Order: sequence, then structure tokens, then C-alpha cells
Amino acid sequence: MTVYFNLTSTPLPISVESLGNQWSQVSLQRMQGYPLYHWLQTETGKGEIWIENKKIILEEKEGILIAPFVPHAYYPLGADWVTNFITFEGHLKNHFNEILSNQTYILAKDQENFSFSKHIQQMITVFEDEAQRLNLSVLCYQFLLQLGQAQEPIQEHPLFQKYIEPGIKEIQTNYHDSLTVEEIAQKLFISSQYFTRLFKKFMNQSPYQYLIDFRIRQAKELLINEPDLPVQTIATRVGFDSTSQFIHVFKKRTQSTPKKFRSLY
Repeated sequence: MTVYFNLTSTPLPISVESLGNQWSQVSLQRMQGYPLYHWLQTETGKGEIWIENKKIILEEKEGILIAPFVPHAYYPLGADWVTNFITFEGHLKNHFNEILSNQTYILAKDQENFSFSKHIQQMITVFEDEAQRLNLSVLCYQFLLQLGQAQEPIQEHPLFQKYIEPGIKEIQTNYHDSLTVEEIAQKLFISSQYFTRLFKKFMNQSPYQYLIDFRIRQAKELLINEPDLPVQTIATRVGFDSTSQFIHVFKKRTQSTPKKFRSLY
């Protein structure tokens, strides 16, 4: 077992905050999510992941990348669940979502042309050799790039590509404005009812819920990454009509106020 934590001292564009393999994974619940993108992969045994009201079983060589501040939990199935993991840091961390298409999570597994588990072992080797440590940034980029290309089959569906993908892009681009489902549907030349029905089918939530969740995720990143930014300013930046509305929705979604959430991290 090789495990490293709190590896934030080396200033690189893309780096790691923690890294390890052959880790005996225990049960873990993160109701507020984790503040960084992180990858968890099964080496032996199997584990159960709960995320966005879905249960996902991670068999051997299967892994999941989870975006910052996405609530999740995982549990071993059986006597021993051995995993490898990595959490990503660096000056460019606020741009990782562009590489990863703003997915809340991505499932992937080792392939003949690219093995995530072997890549982590290579990262460990490079990190342990101080003369090579700058190469860690390149390895991290390759890792994220591979994950960015590991899209779920649902994204290949013609209706997803025609309506849901551009709808998501509209939300992620203009979430800070006074955006409505009707306006998004109008730009796609379909009714809001049909758009909502399709969105629920593919995304397991309504477009309005997705919009609110995305605003809250952006607010969490601002709360952590810009500690001196007032809550009132954050509320406006992420598209809420008032500070009181922002605090109410934030508390409802996260079970804590923005100030309390900021203090936790």
C-alpha cells in the first residue's frame, strides 16, 4: 500500500492533493461532497457508490470520477474492498470542468489502450522521484483527458444531442442570469413541457432542478476559492434574485448556511 495526502506544496498547473493504491477502503459518507475532483477505482473486491440517488457497483478495474461538492457515499461489499484513488489540485483546477464536460460524475474502467490503475502507479513513481516531479502535471492532464472522453452511452442518443446537450450548455453558460426553462426550450424550438420530459428521462431530474444544483455547485466553489467574497456578491453571481433566497435554497440543498459551509473548509 502506498498513500500520500496533502500534496499541495508543489506549484503546478495540474497536480494532486492525495494519491494512493492498494487502500483498504472503508465506508464513507460525504453529504457536502469533496472540494476537489476525485477518482476512486476498485483494485480487488467491489464497492457500492451512492450518488444523485443512484446506486453504482464498482467491480474490479472500474472507477468513478466525482466532481467537487457533489454529495455521495460509498460502502464496501464483502470482506475487503481494495481501491486506488487520486484527488486533483493545481492552478488550473477551476478549468477542469471544461476538460470533463461539466459532468457531475464519470464512470470508466481500465482498457487495453489506457489503464487508469497503471497510470496511478506511474504517478506515484514520478512523485517519489523529486527530479521527475514536474512530469506529474503532464500525467494528471493525460488522466483527466482520458476521463473526459469516457462518456456514458446515453450521450450518444440523438435526442440527447439535439435537445439535452445544448440545454445543459445553455444552463452552464447563463446560469448567472434570470434564466427560465421556457426560455431554454424556446431557443431549442420545442415546448417547455417536452423539454422537461426529455430532461427528466435522460438526467433523472428536471431542468429547473439541474439549474439550481449547478448554481449551488458554483456557489460552493466561490465560497471556498474566494474566501473574502461576501455572500451577497456570491448570491448575485450565481443567479439568485436575493441573498435571502440564496441562503434558503443553499441550506435546503446542503443542510448548512453558506457561512457555515465556508467555515467547514
